[in-house]
Amino acid sequence: MKGKWIGLVSVALIAVGIIAYKAHRKQDAASAPAFPRVLLVADLREADDAGDPCAQIIHDVRAARARGVAVERLRPDSKSELLDRYHVLTAPTVLILDPMGQVVSRYEGEGKQTVAALHSQLDQLQ
Repeated sequence: MKGKWIGLVSVALIAVGIIAYKAHRKQDAASAPAFPRVLLVADLREADDAGDPCAQIIHDVRAARARGVAVERLRPDSKSELLDRYHVLTAPTVLILDPMGQVVSRYEGEGKQTVAALHSQLDQLQ
């Protein structure tokens, strides 16, 4: 009989431990720093160059920002730790991030297909 009680108490303690762990994880997620939804790494001086694919990328990201999408804009030569964290080596680079800062989509360069795919994805962001 004593063995059954030890087993039941052990199971109850494990269950309480799991519940406490999950509550702690949920609280950590709620207090986690907010990441931008879009990270743009580009030379923003190119924004007004007519017909330039990089200018189109900058324009599309600005349009998303105007709709309320959280955007972080960085110059490629900035000392931001985000460049290291996301291994950004080329400009332009646009990263679409989830709320925890994980990369959902990555767009590098300014090829026609890249610009078109990015434009489509940015239009879908809320």
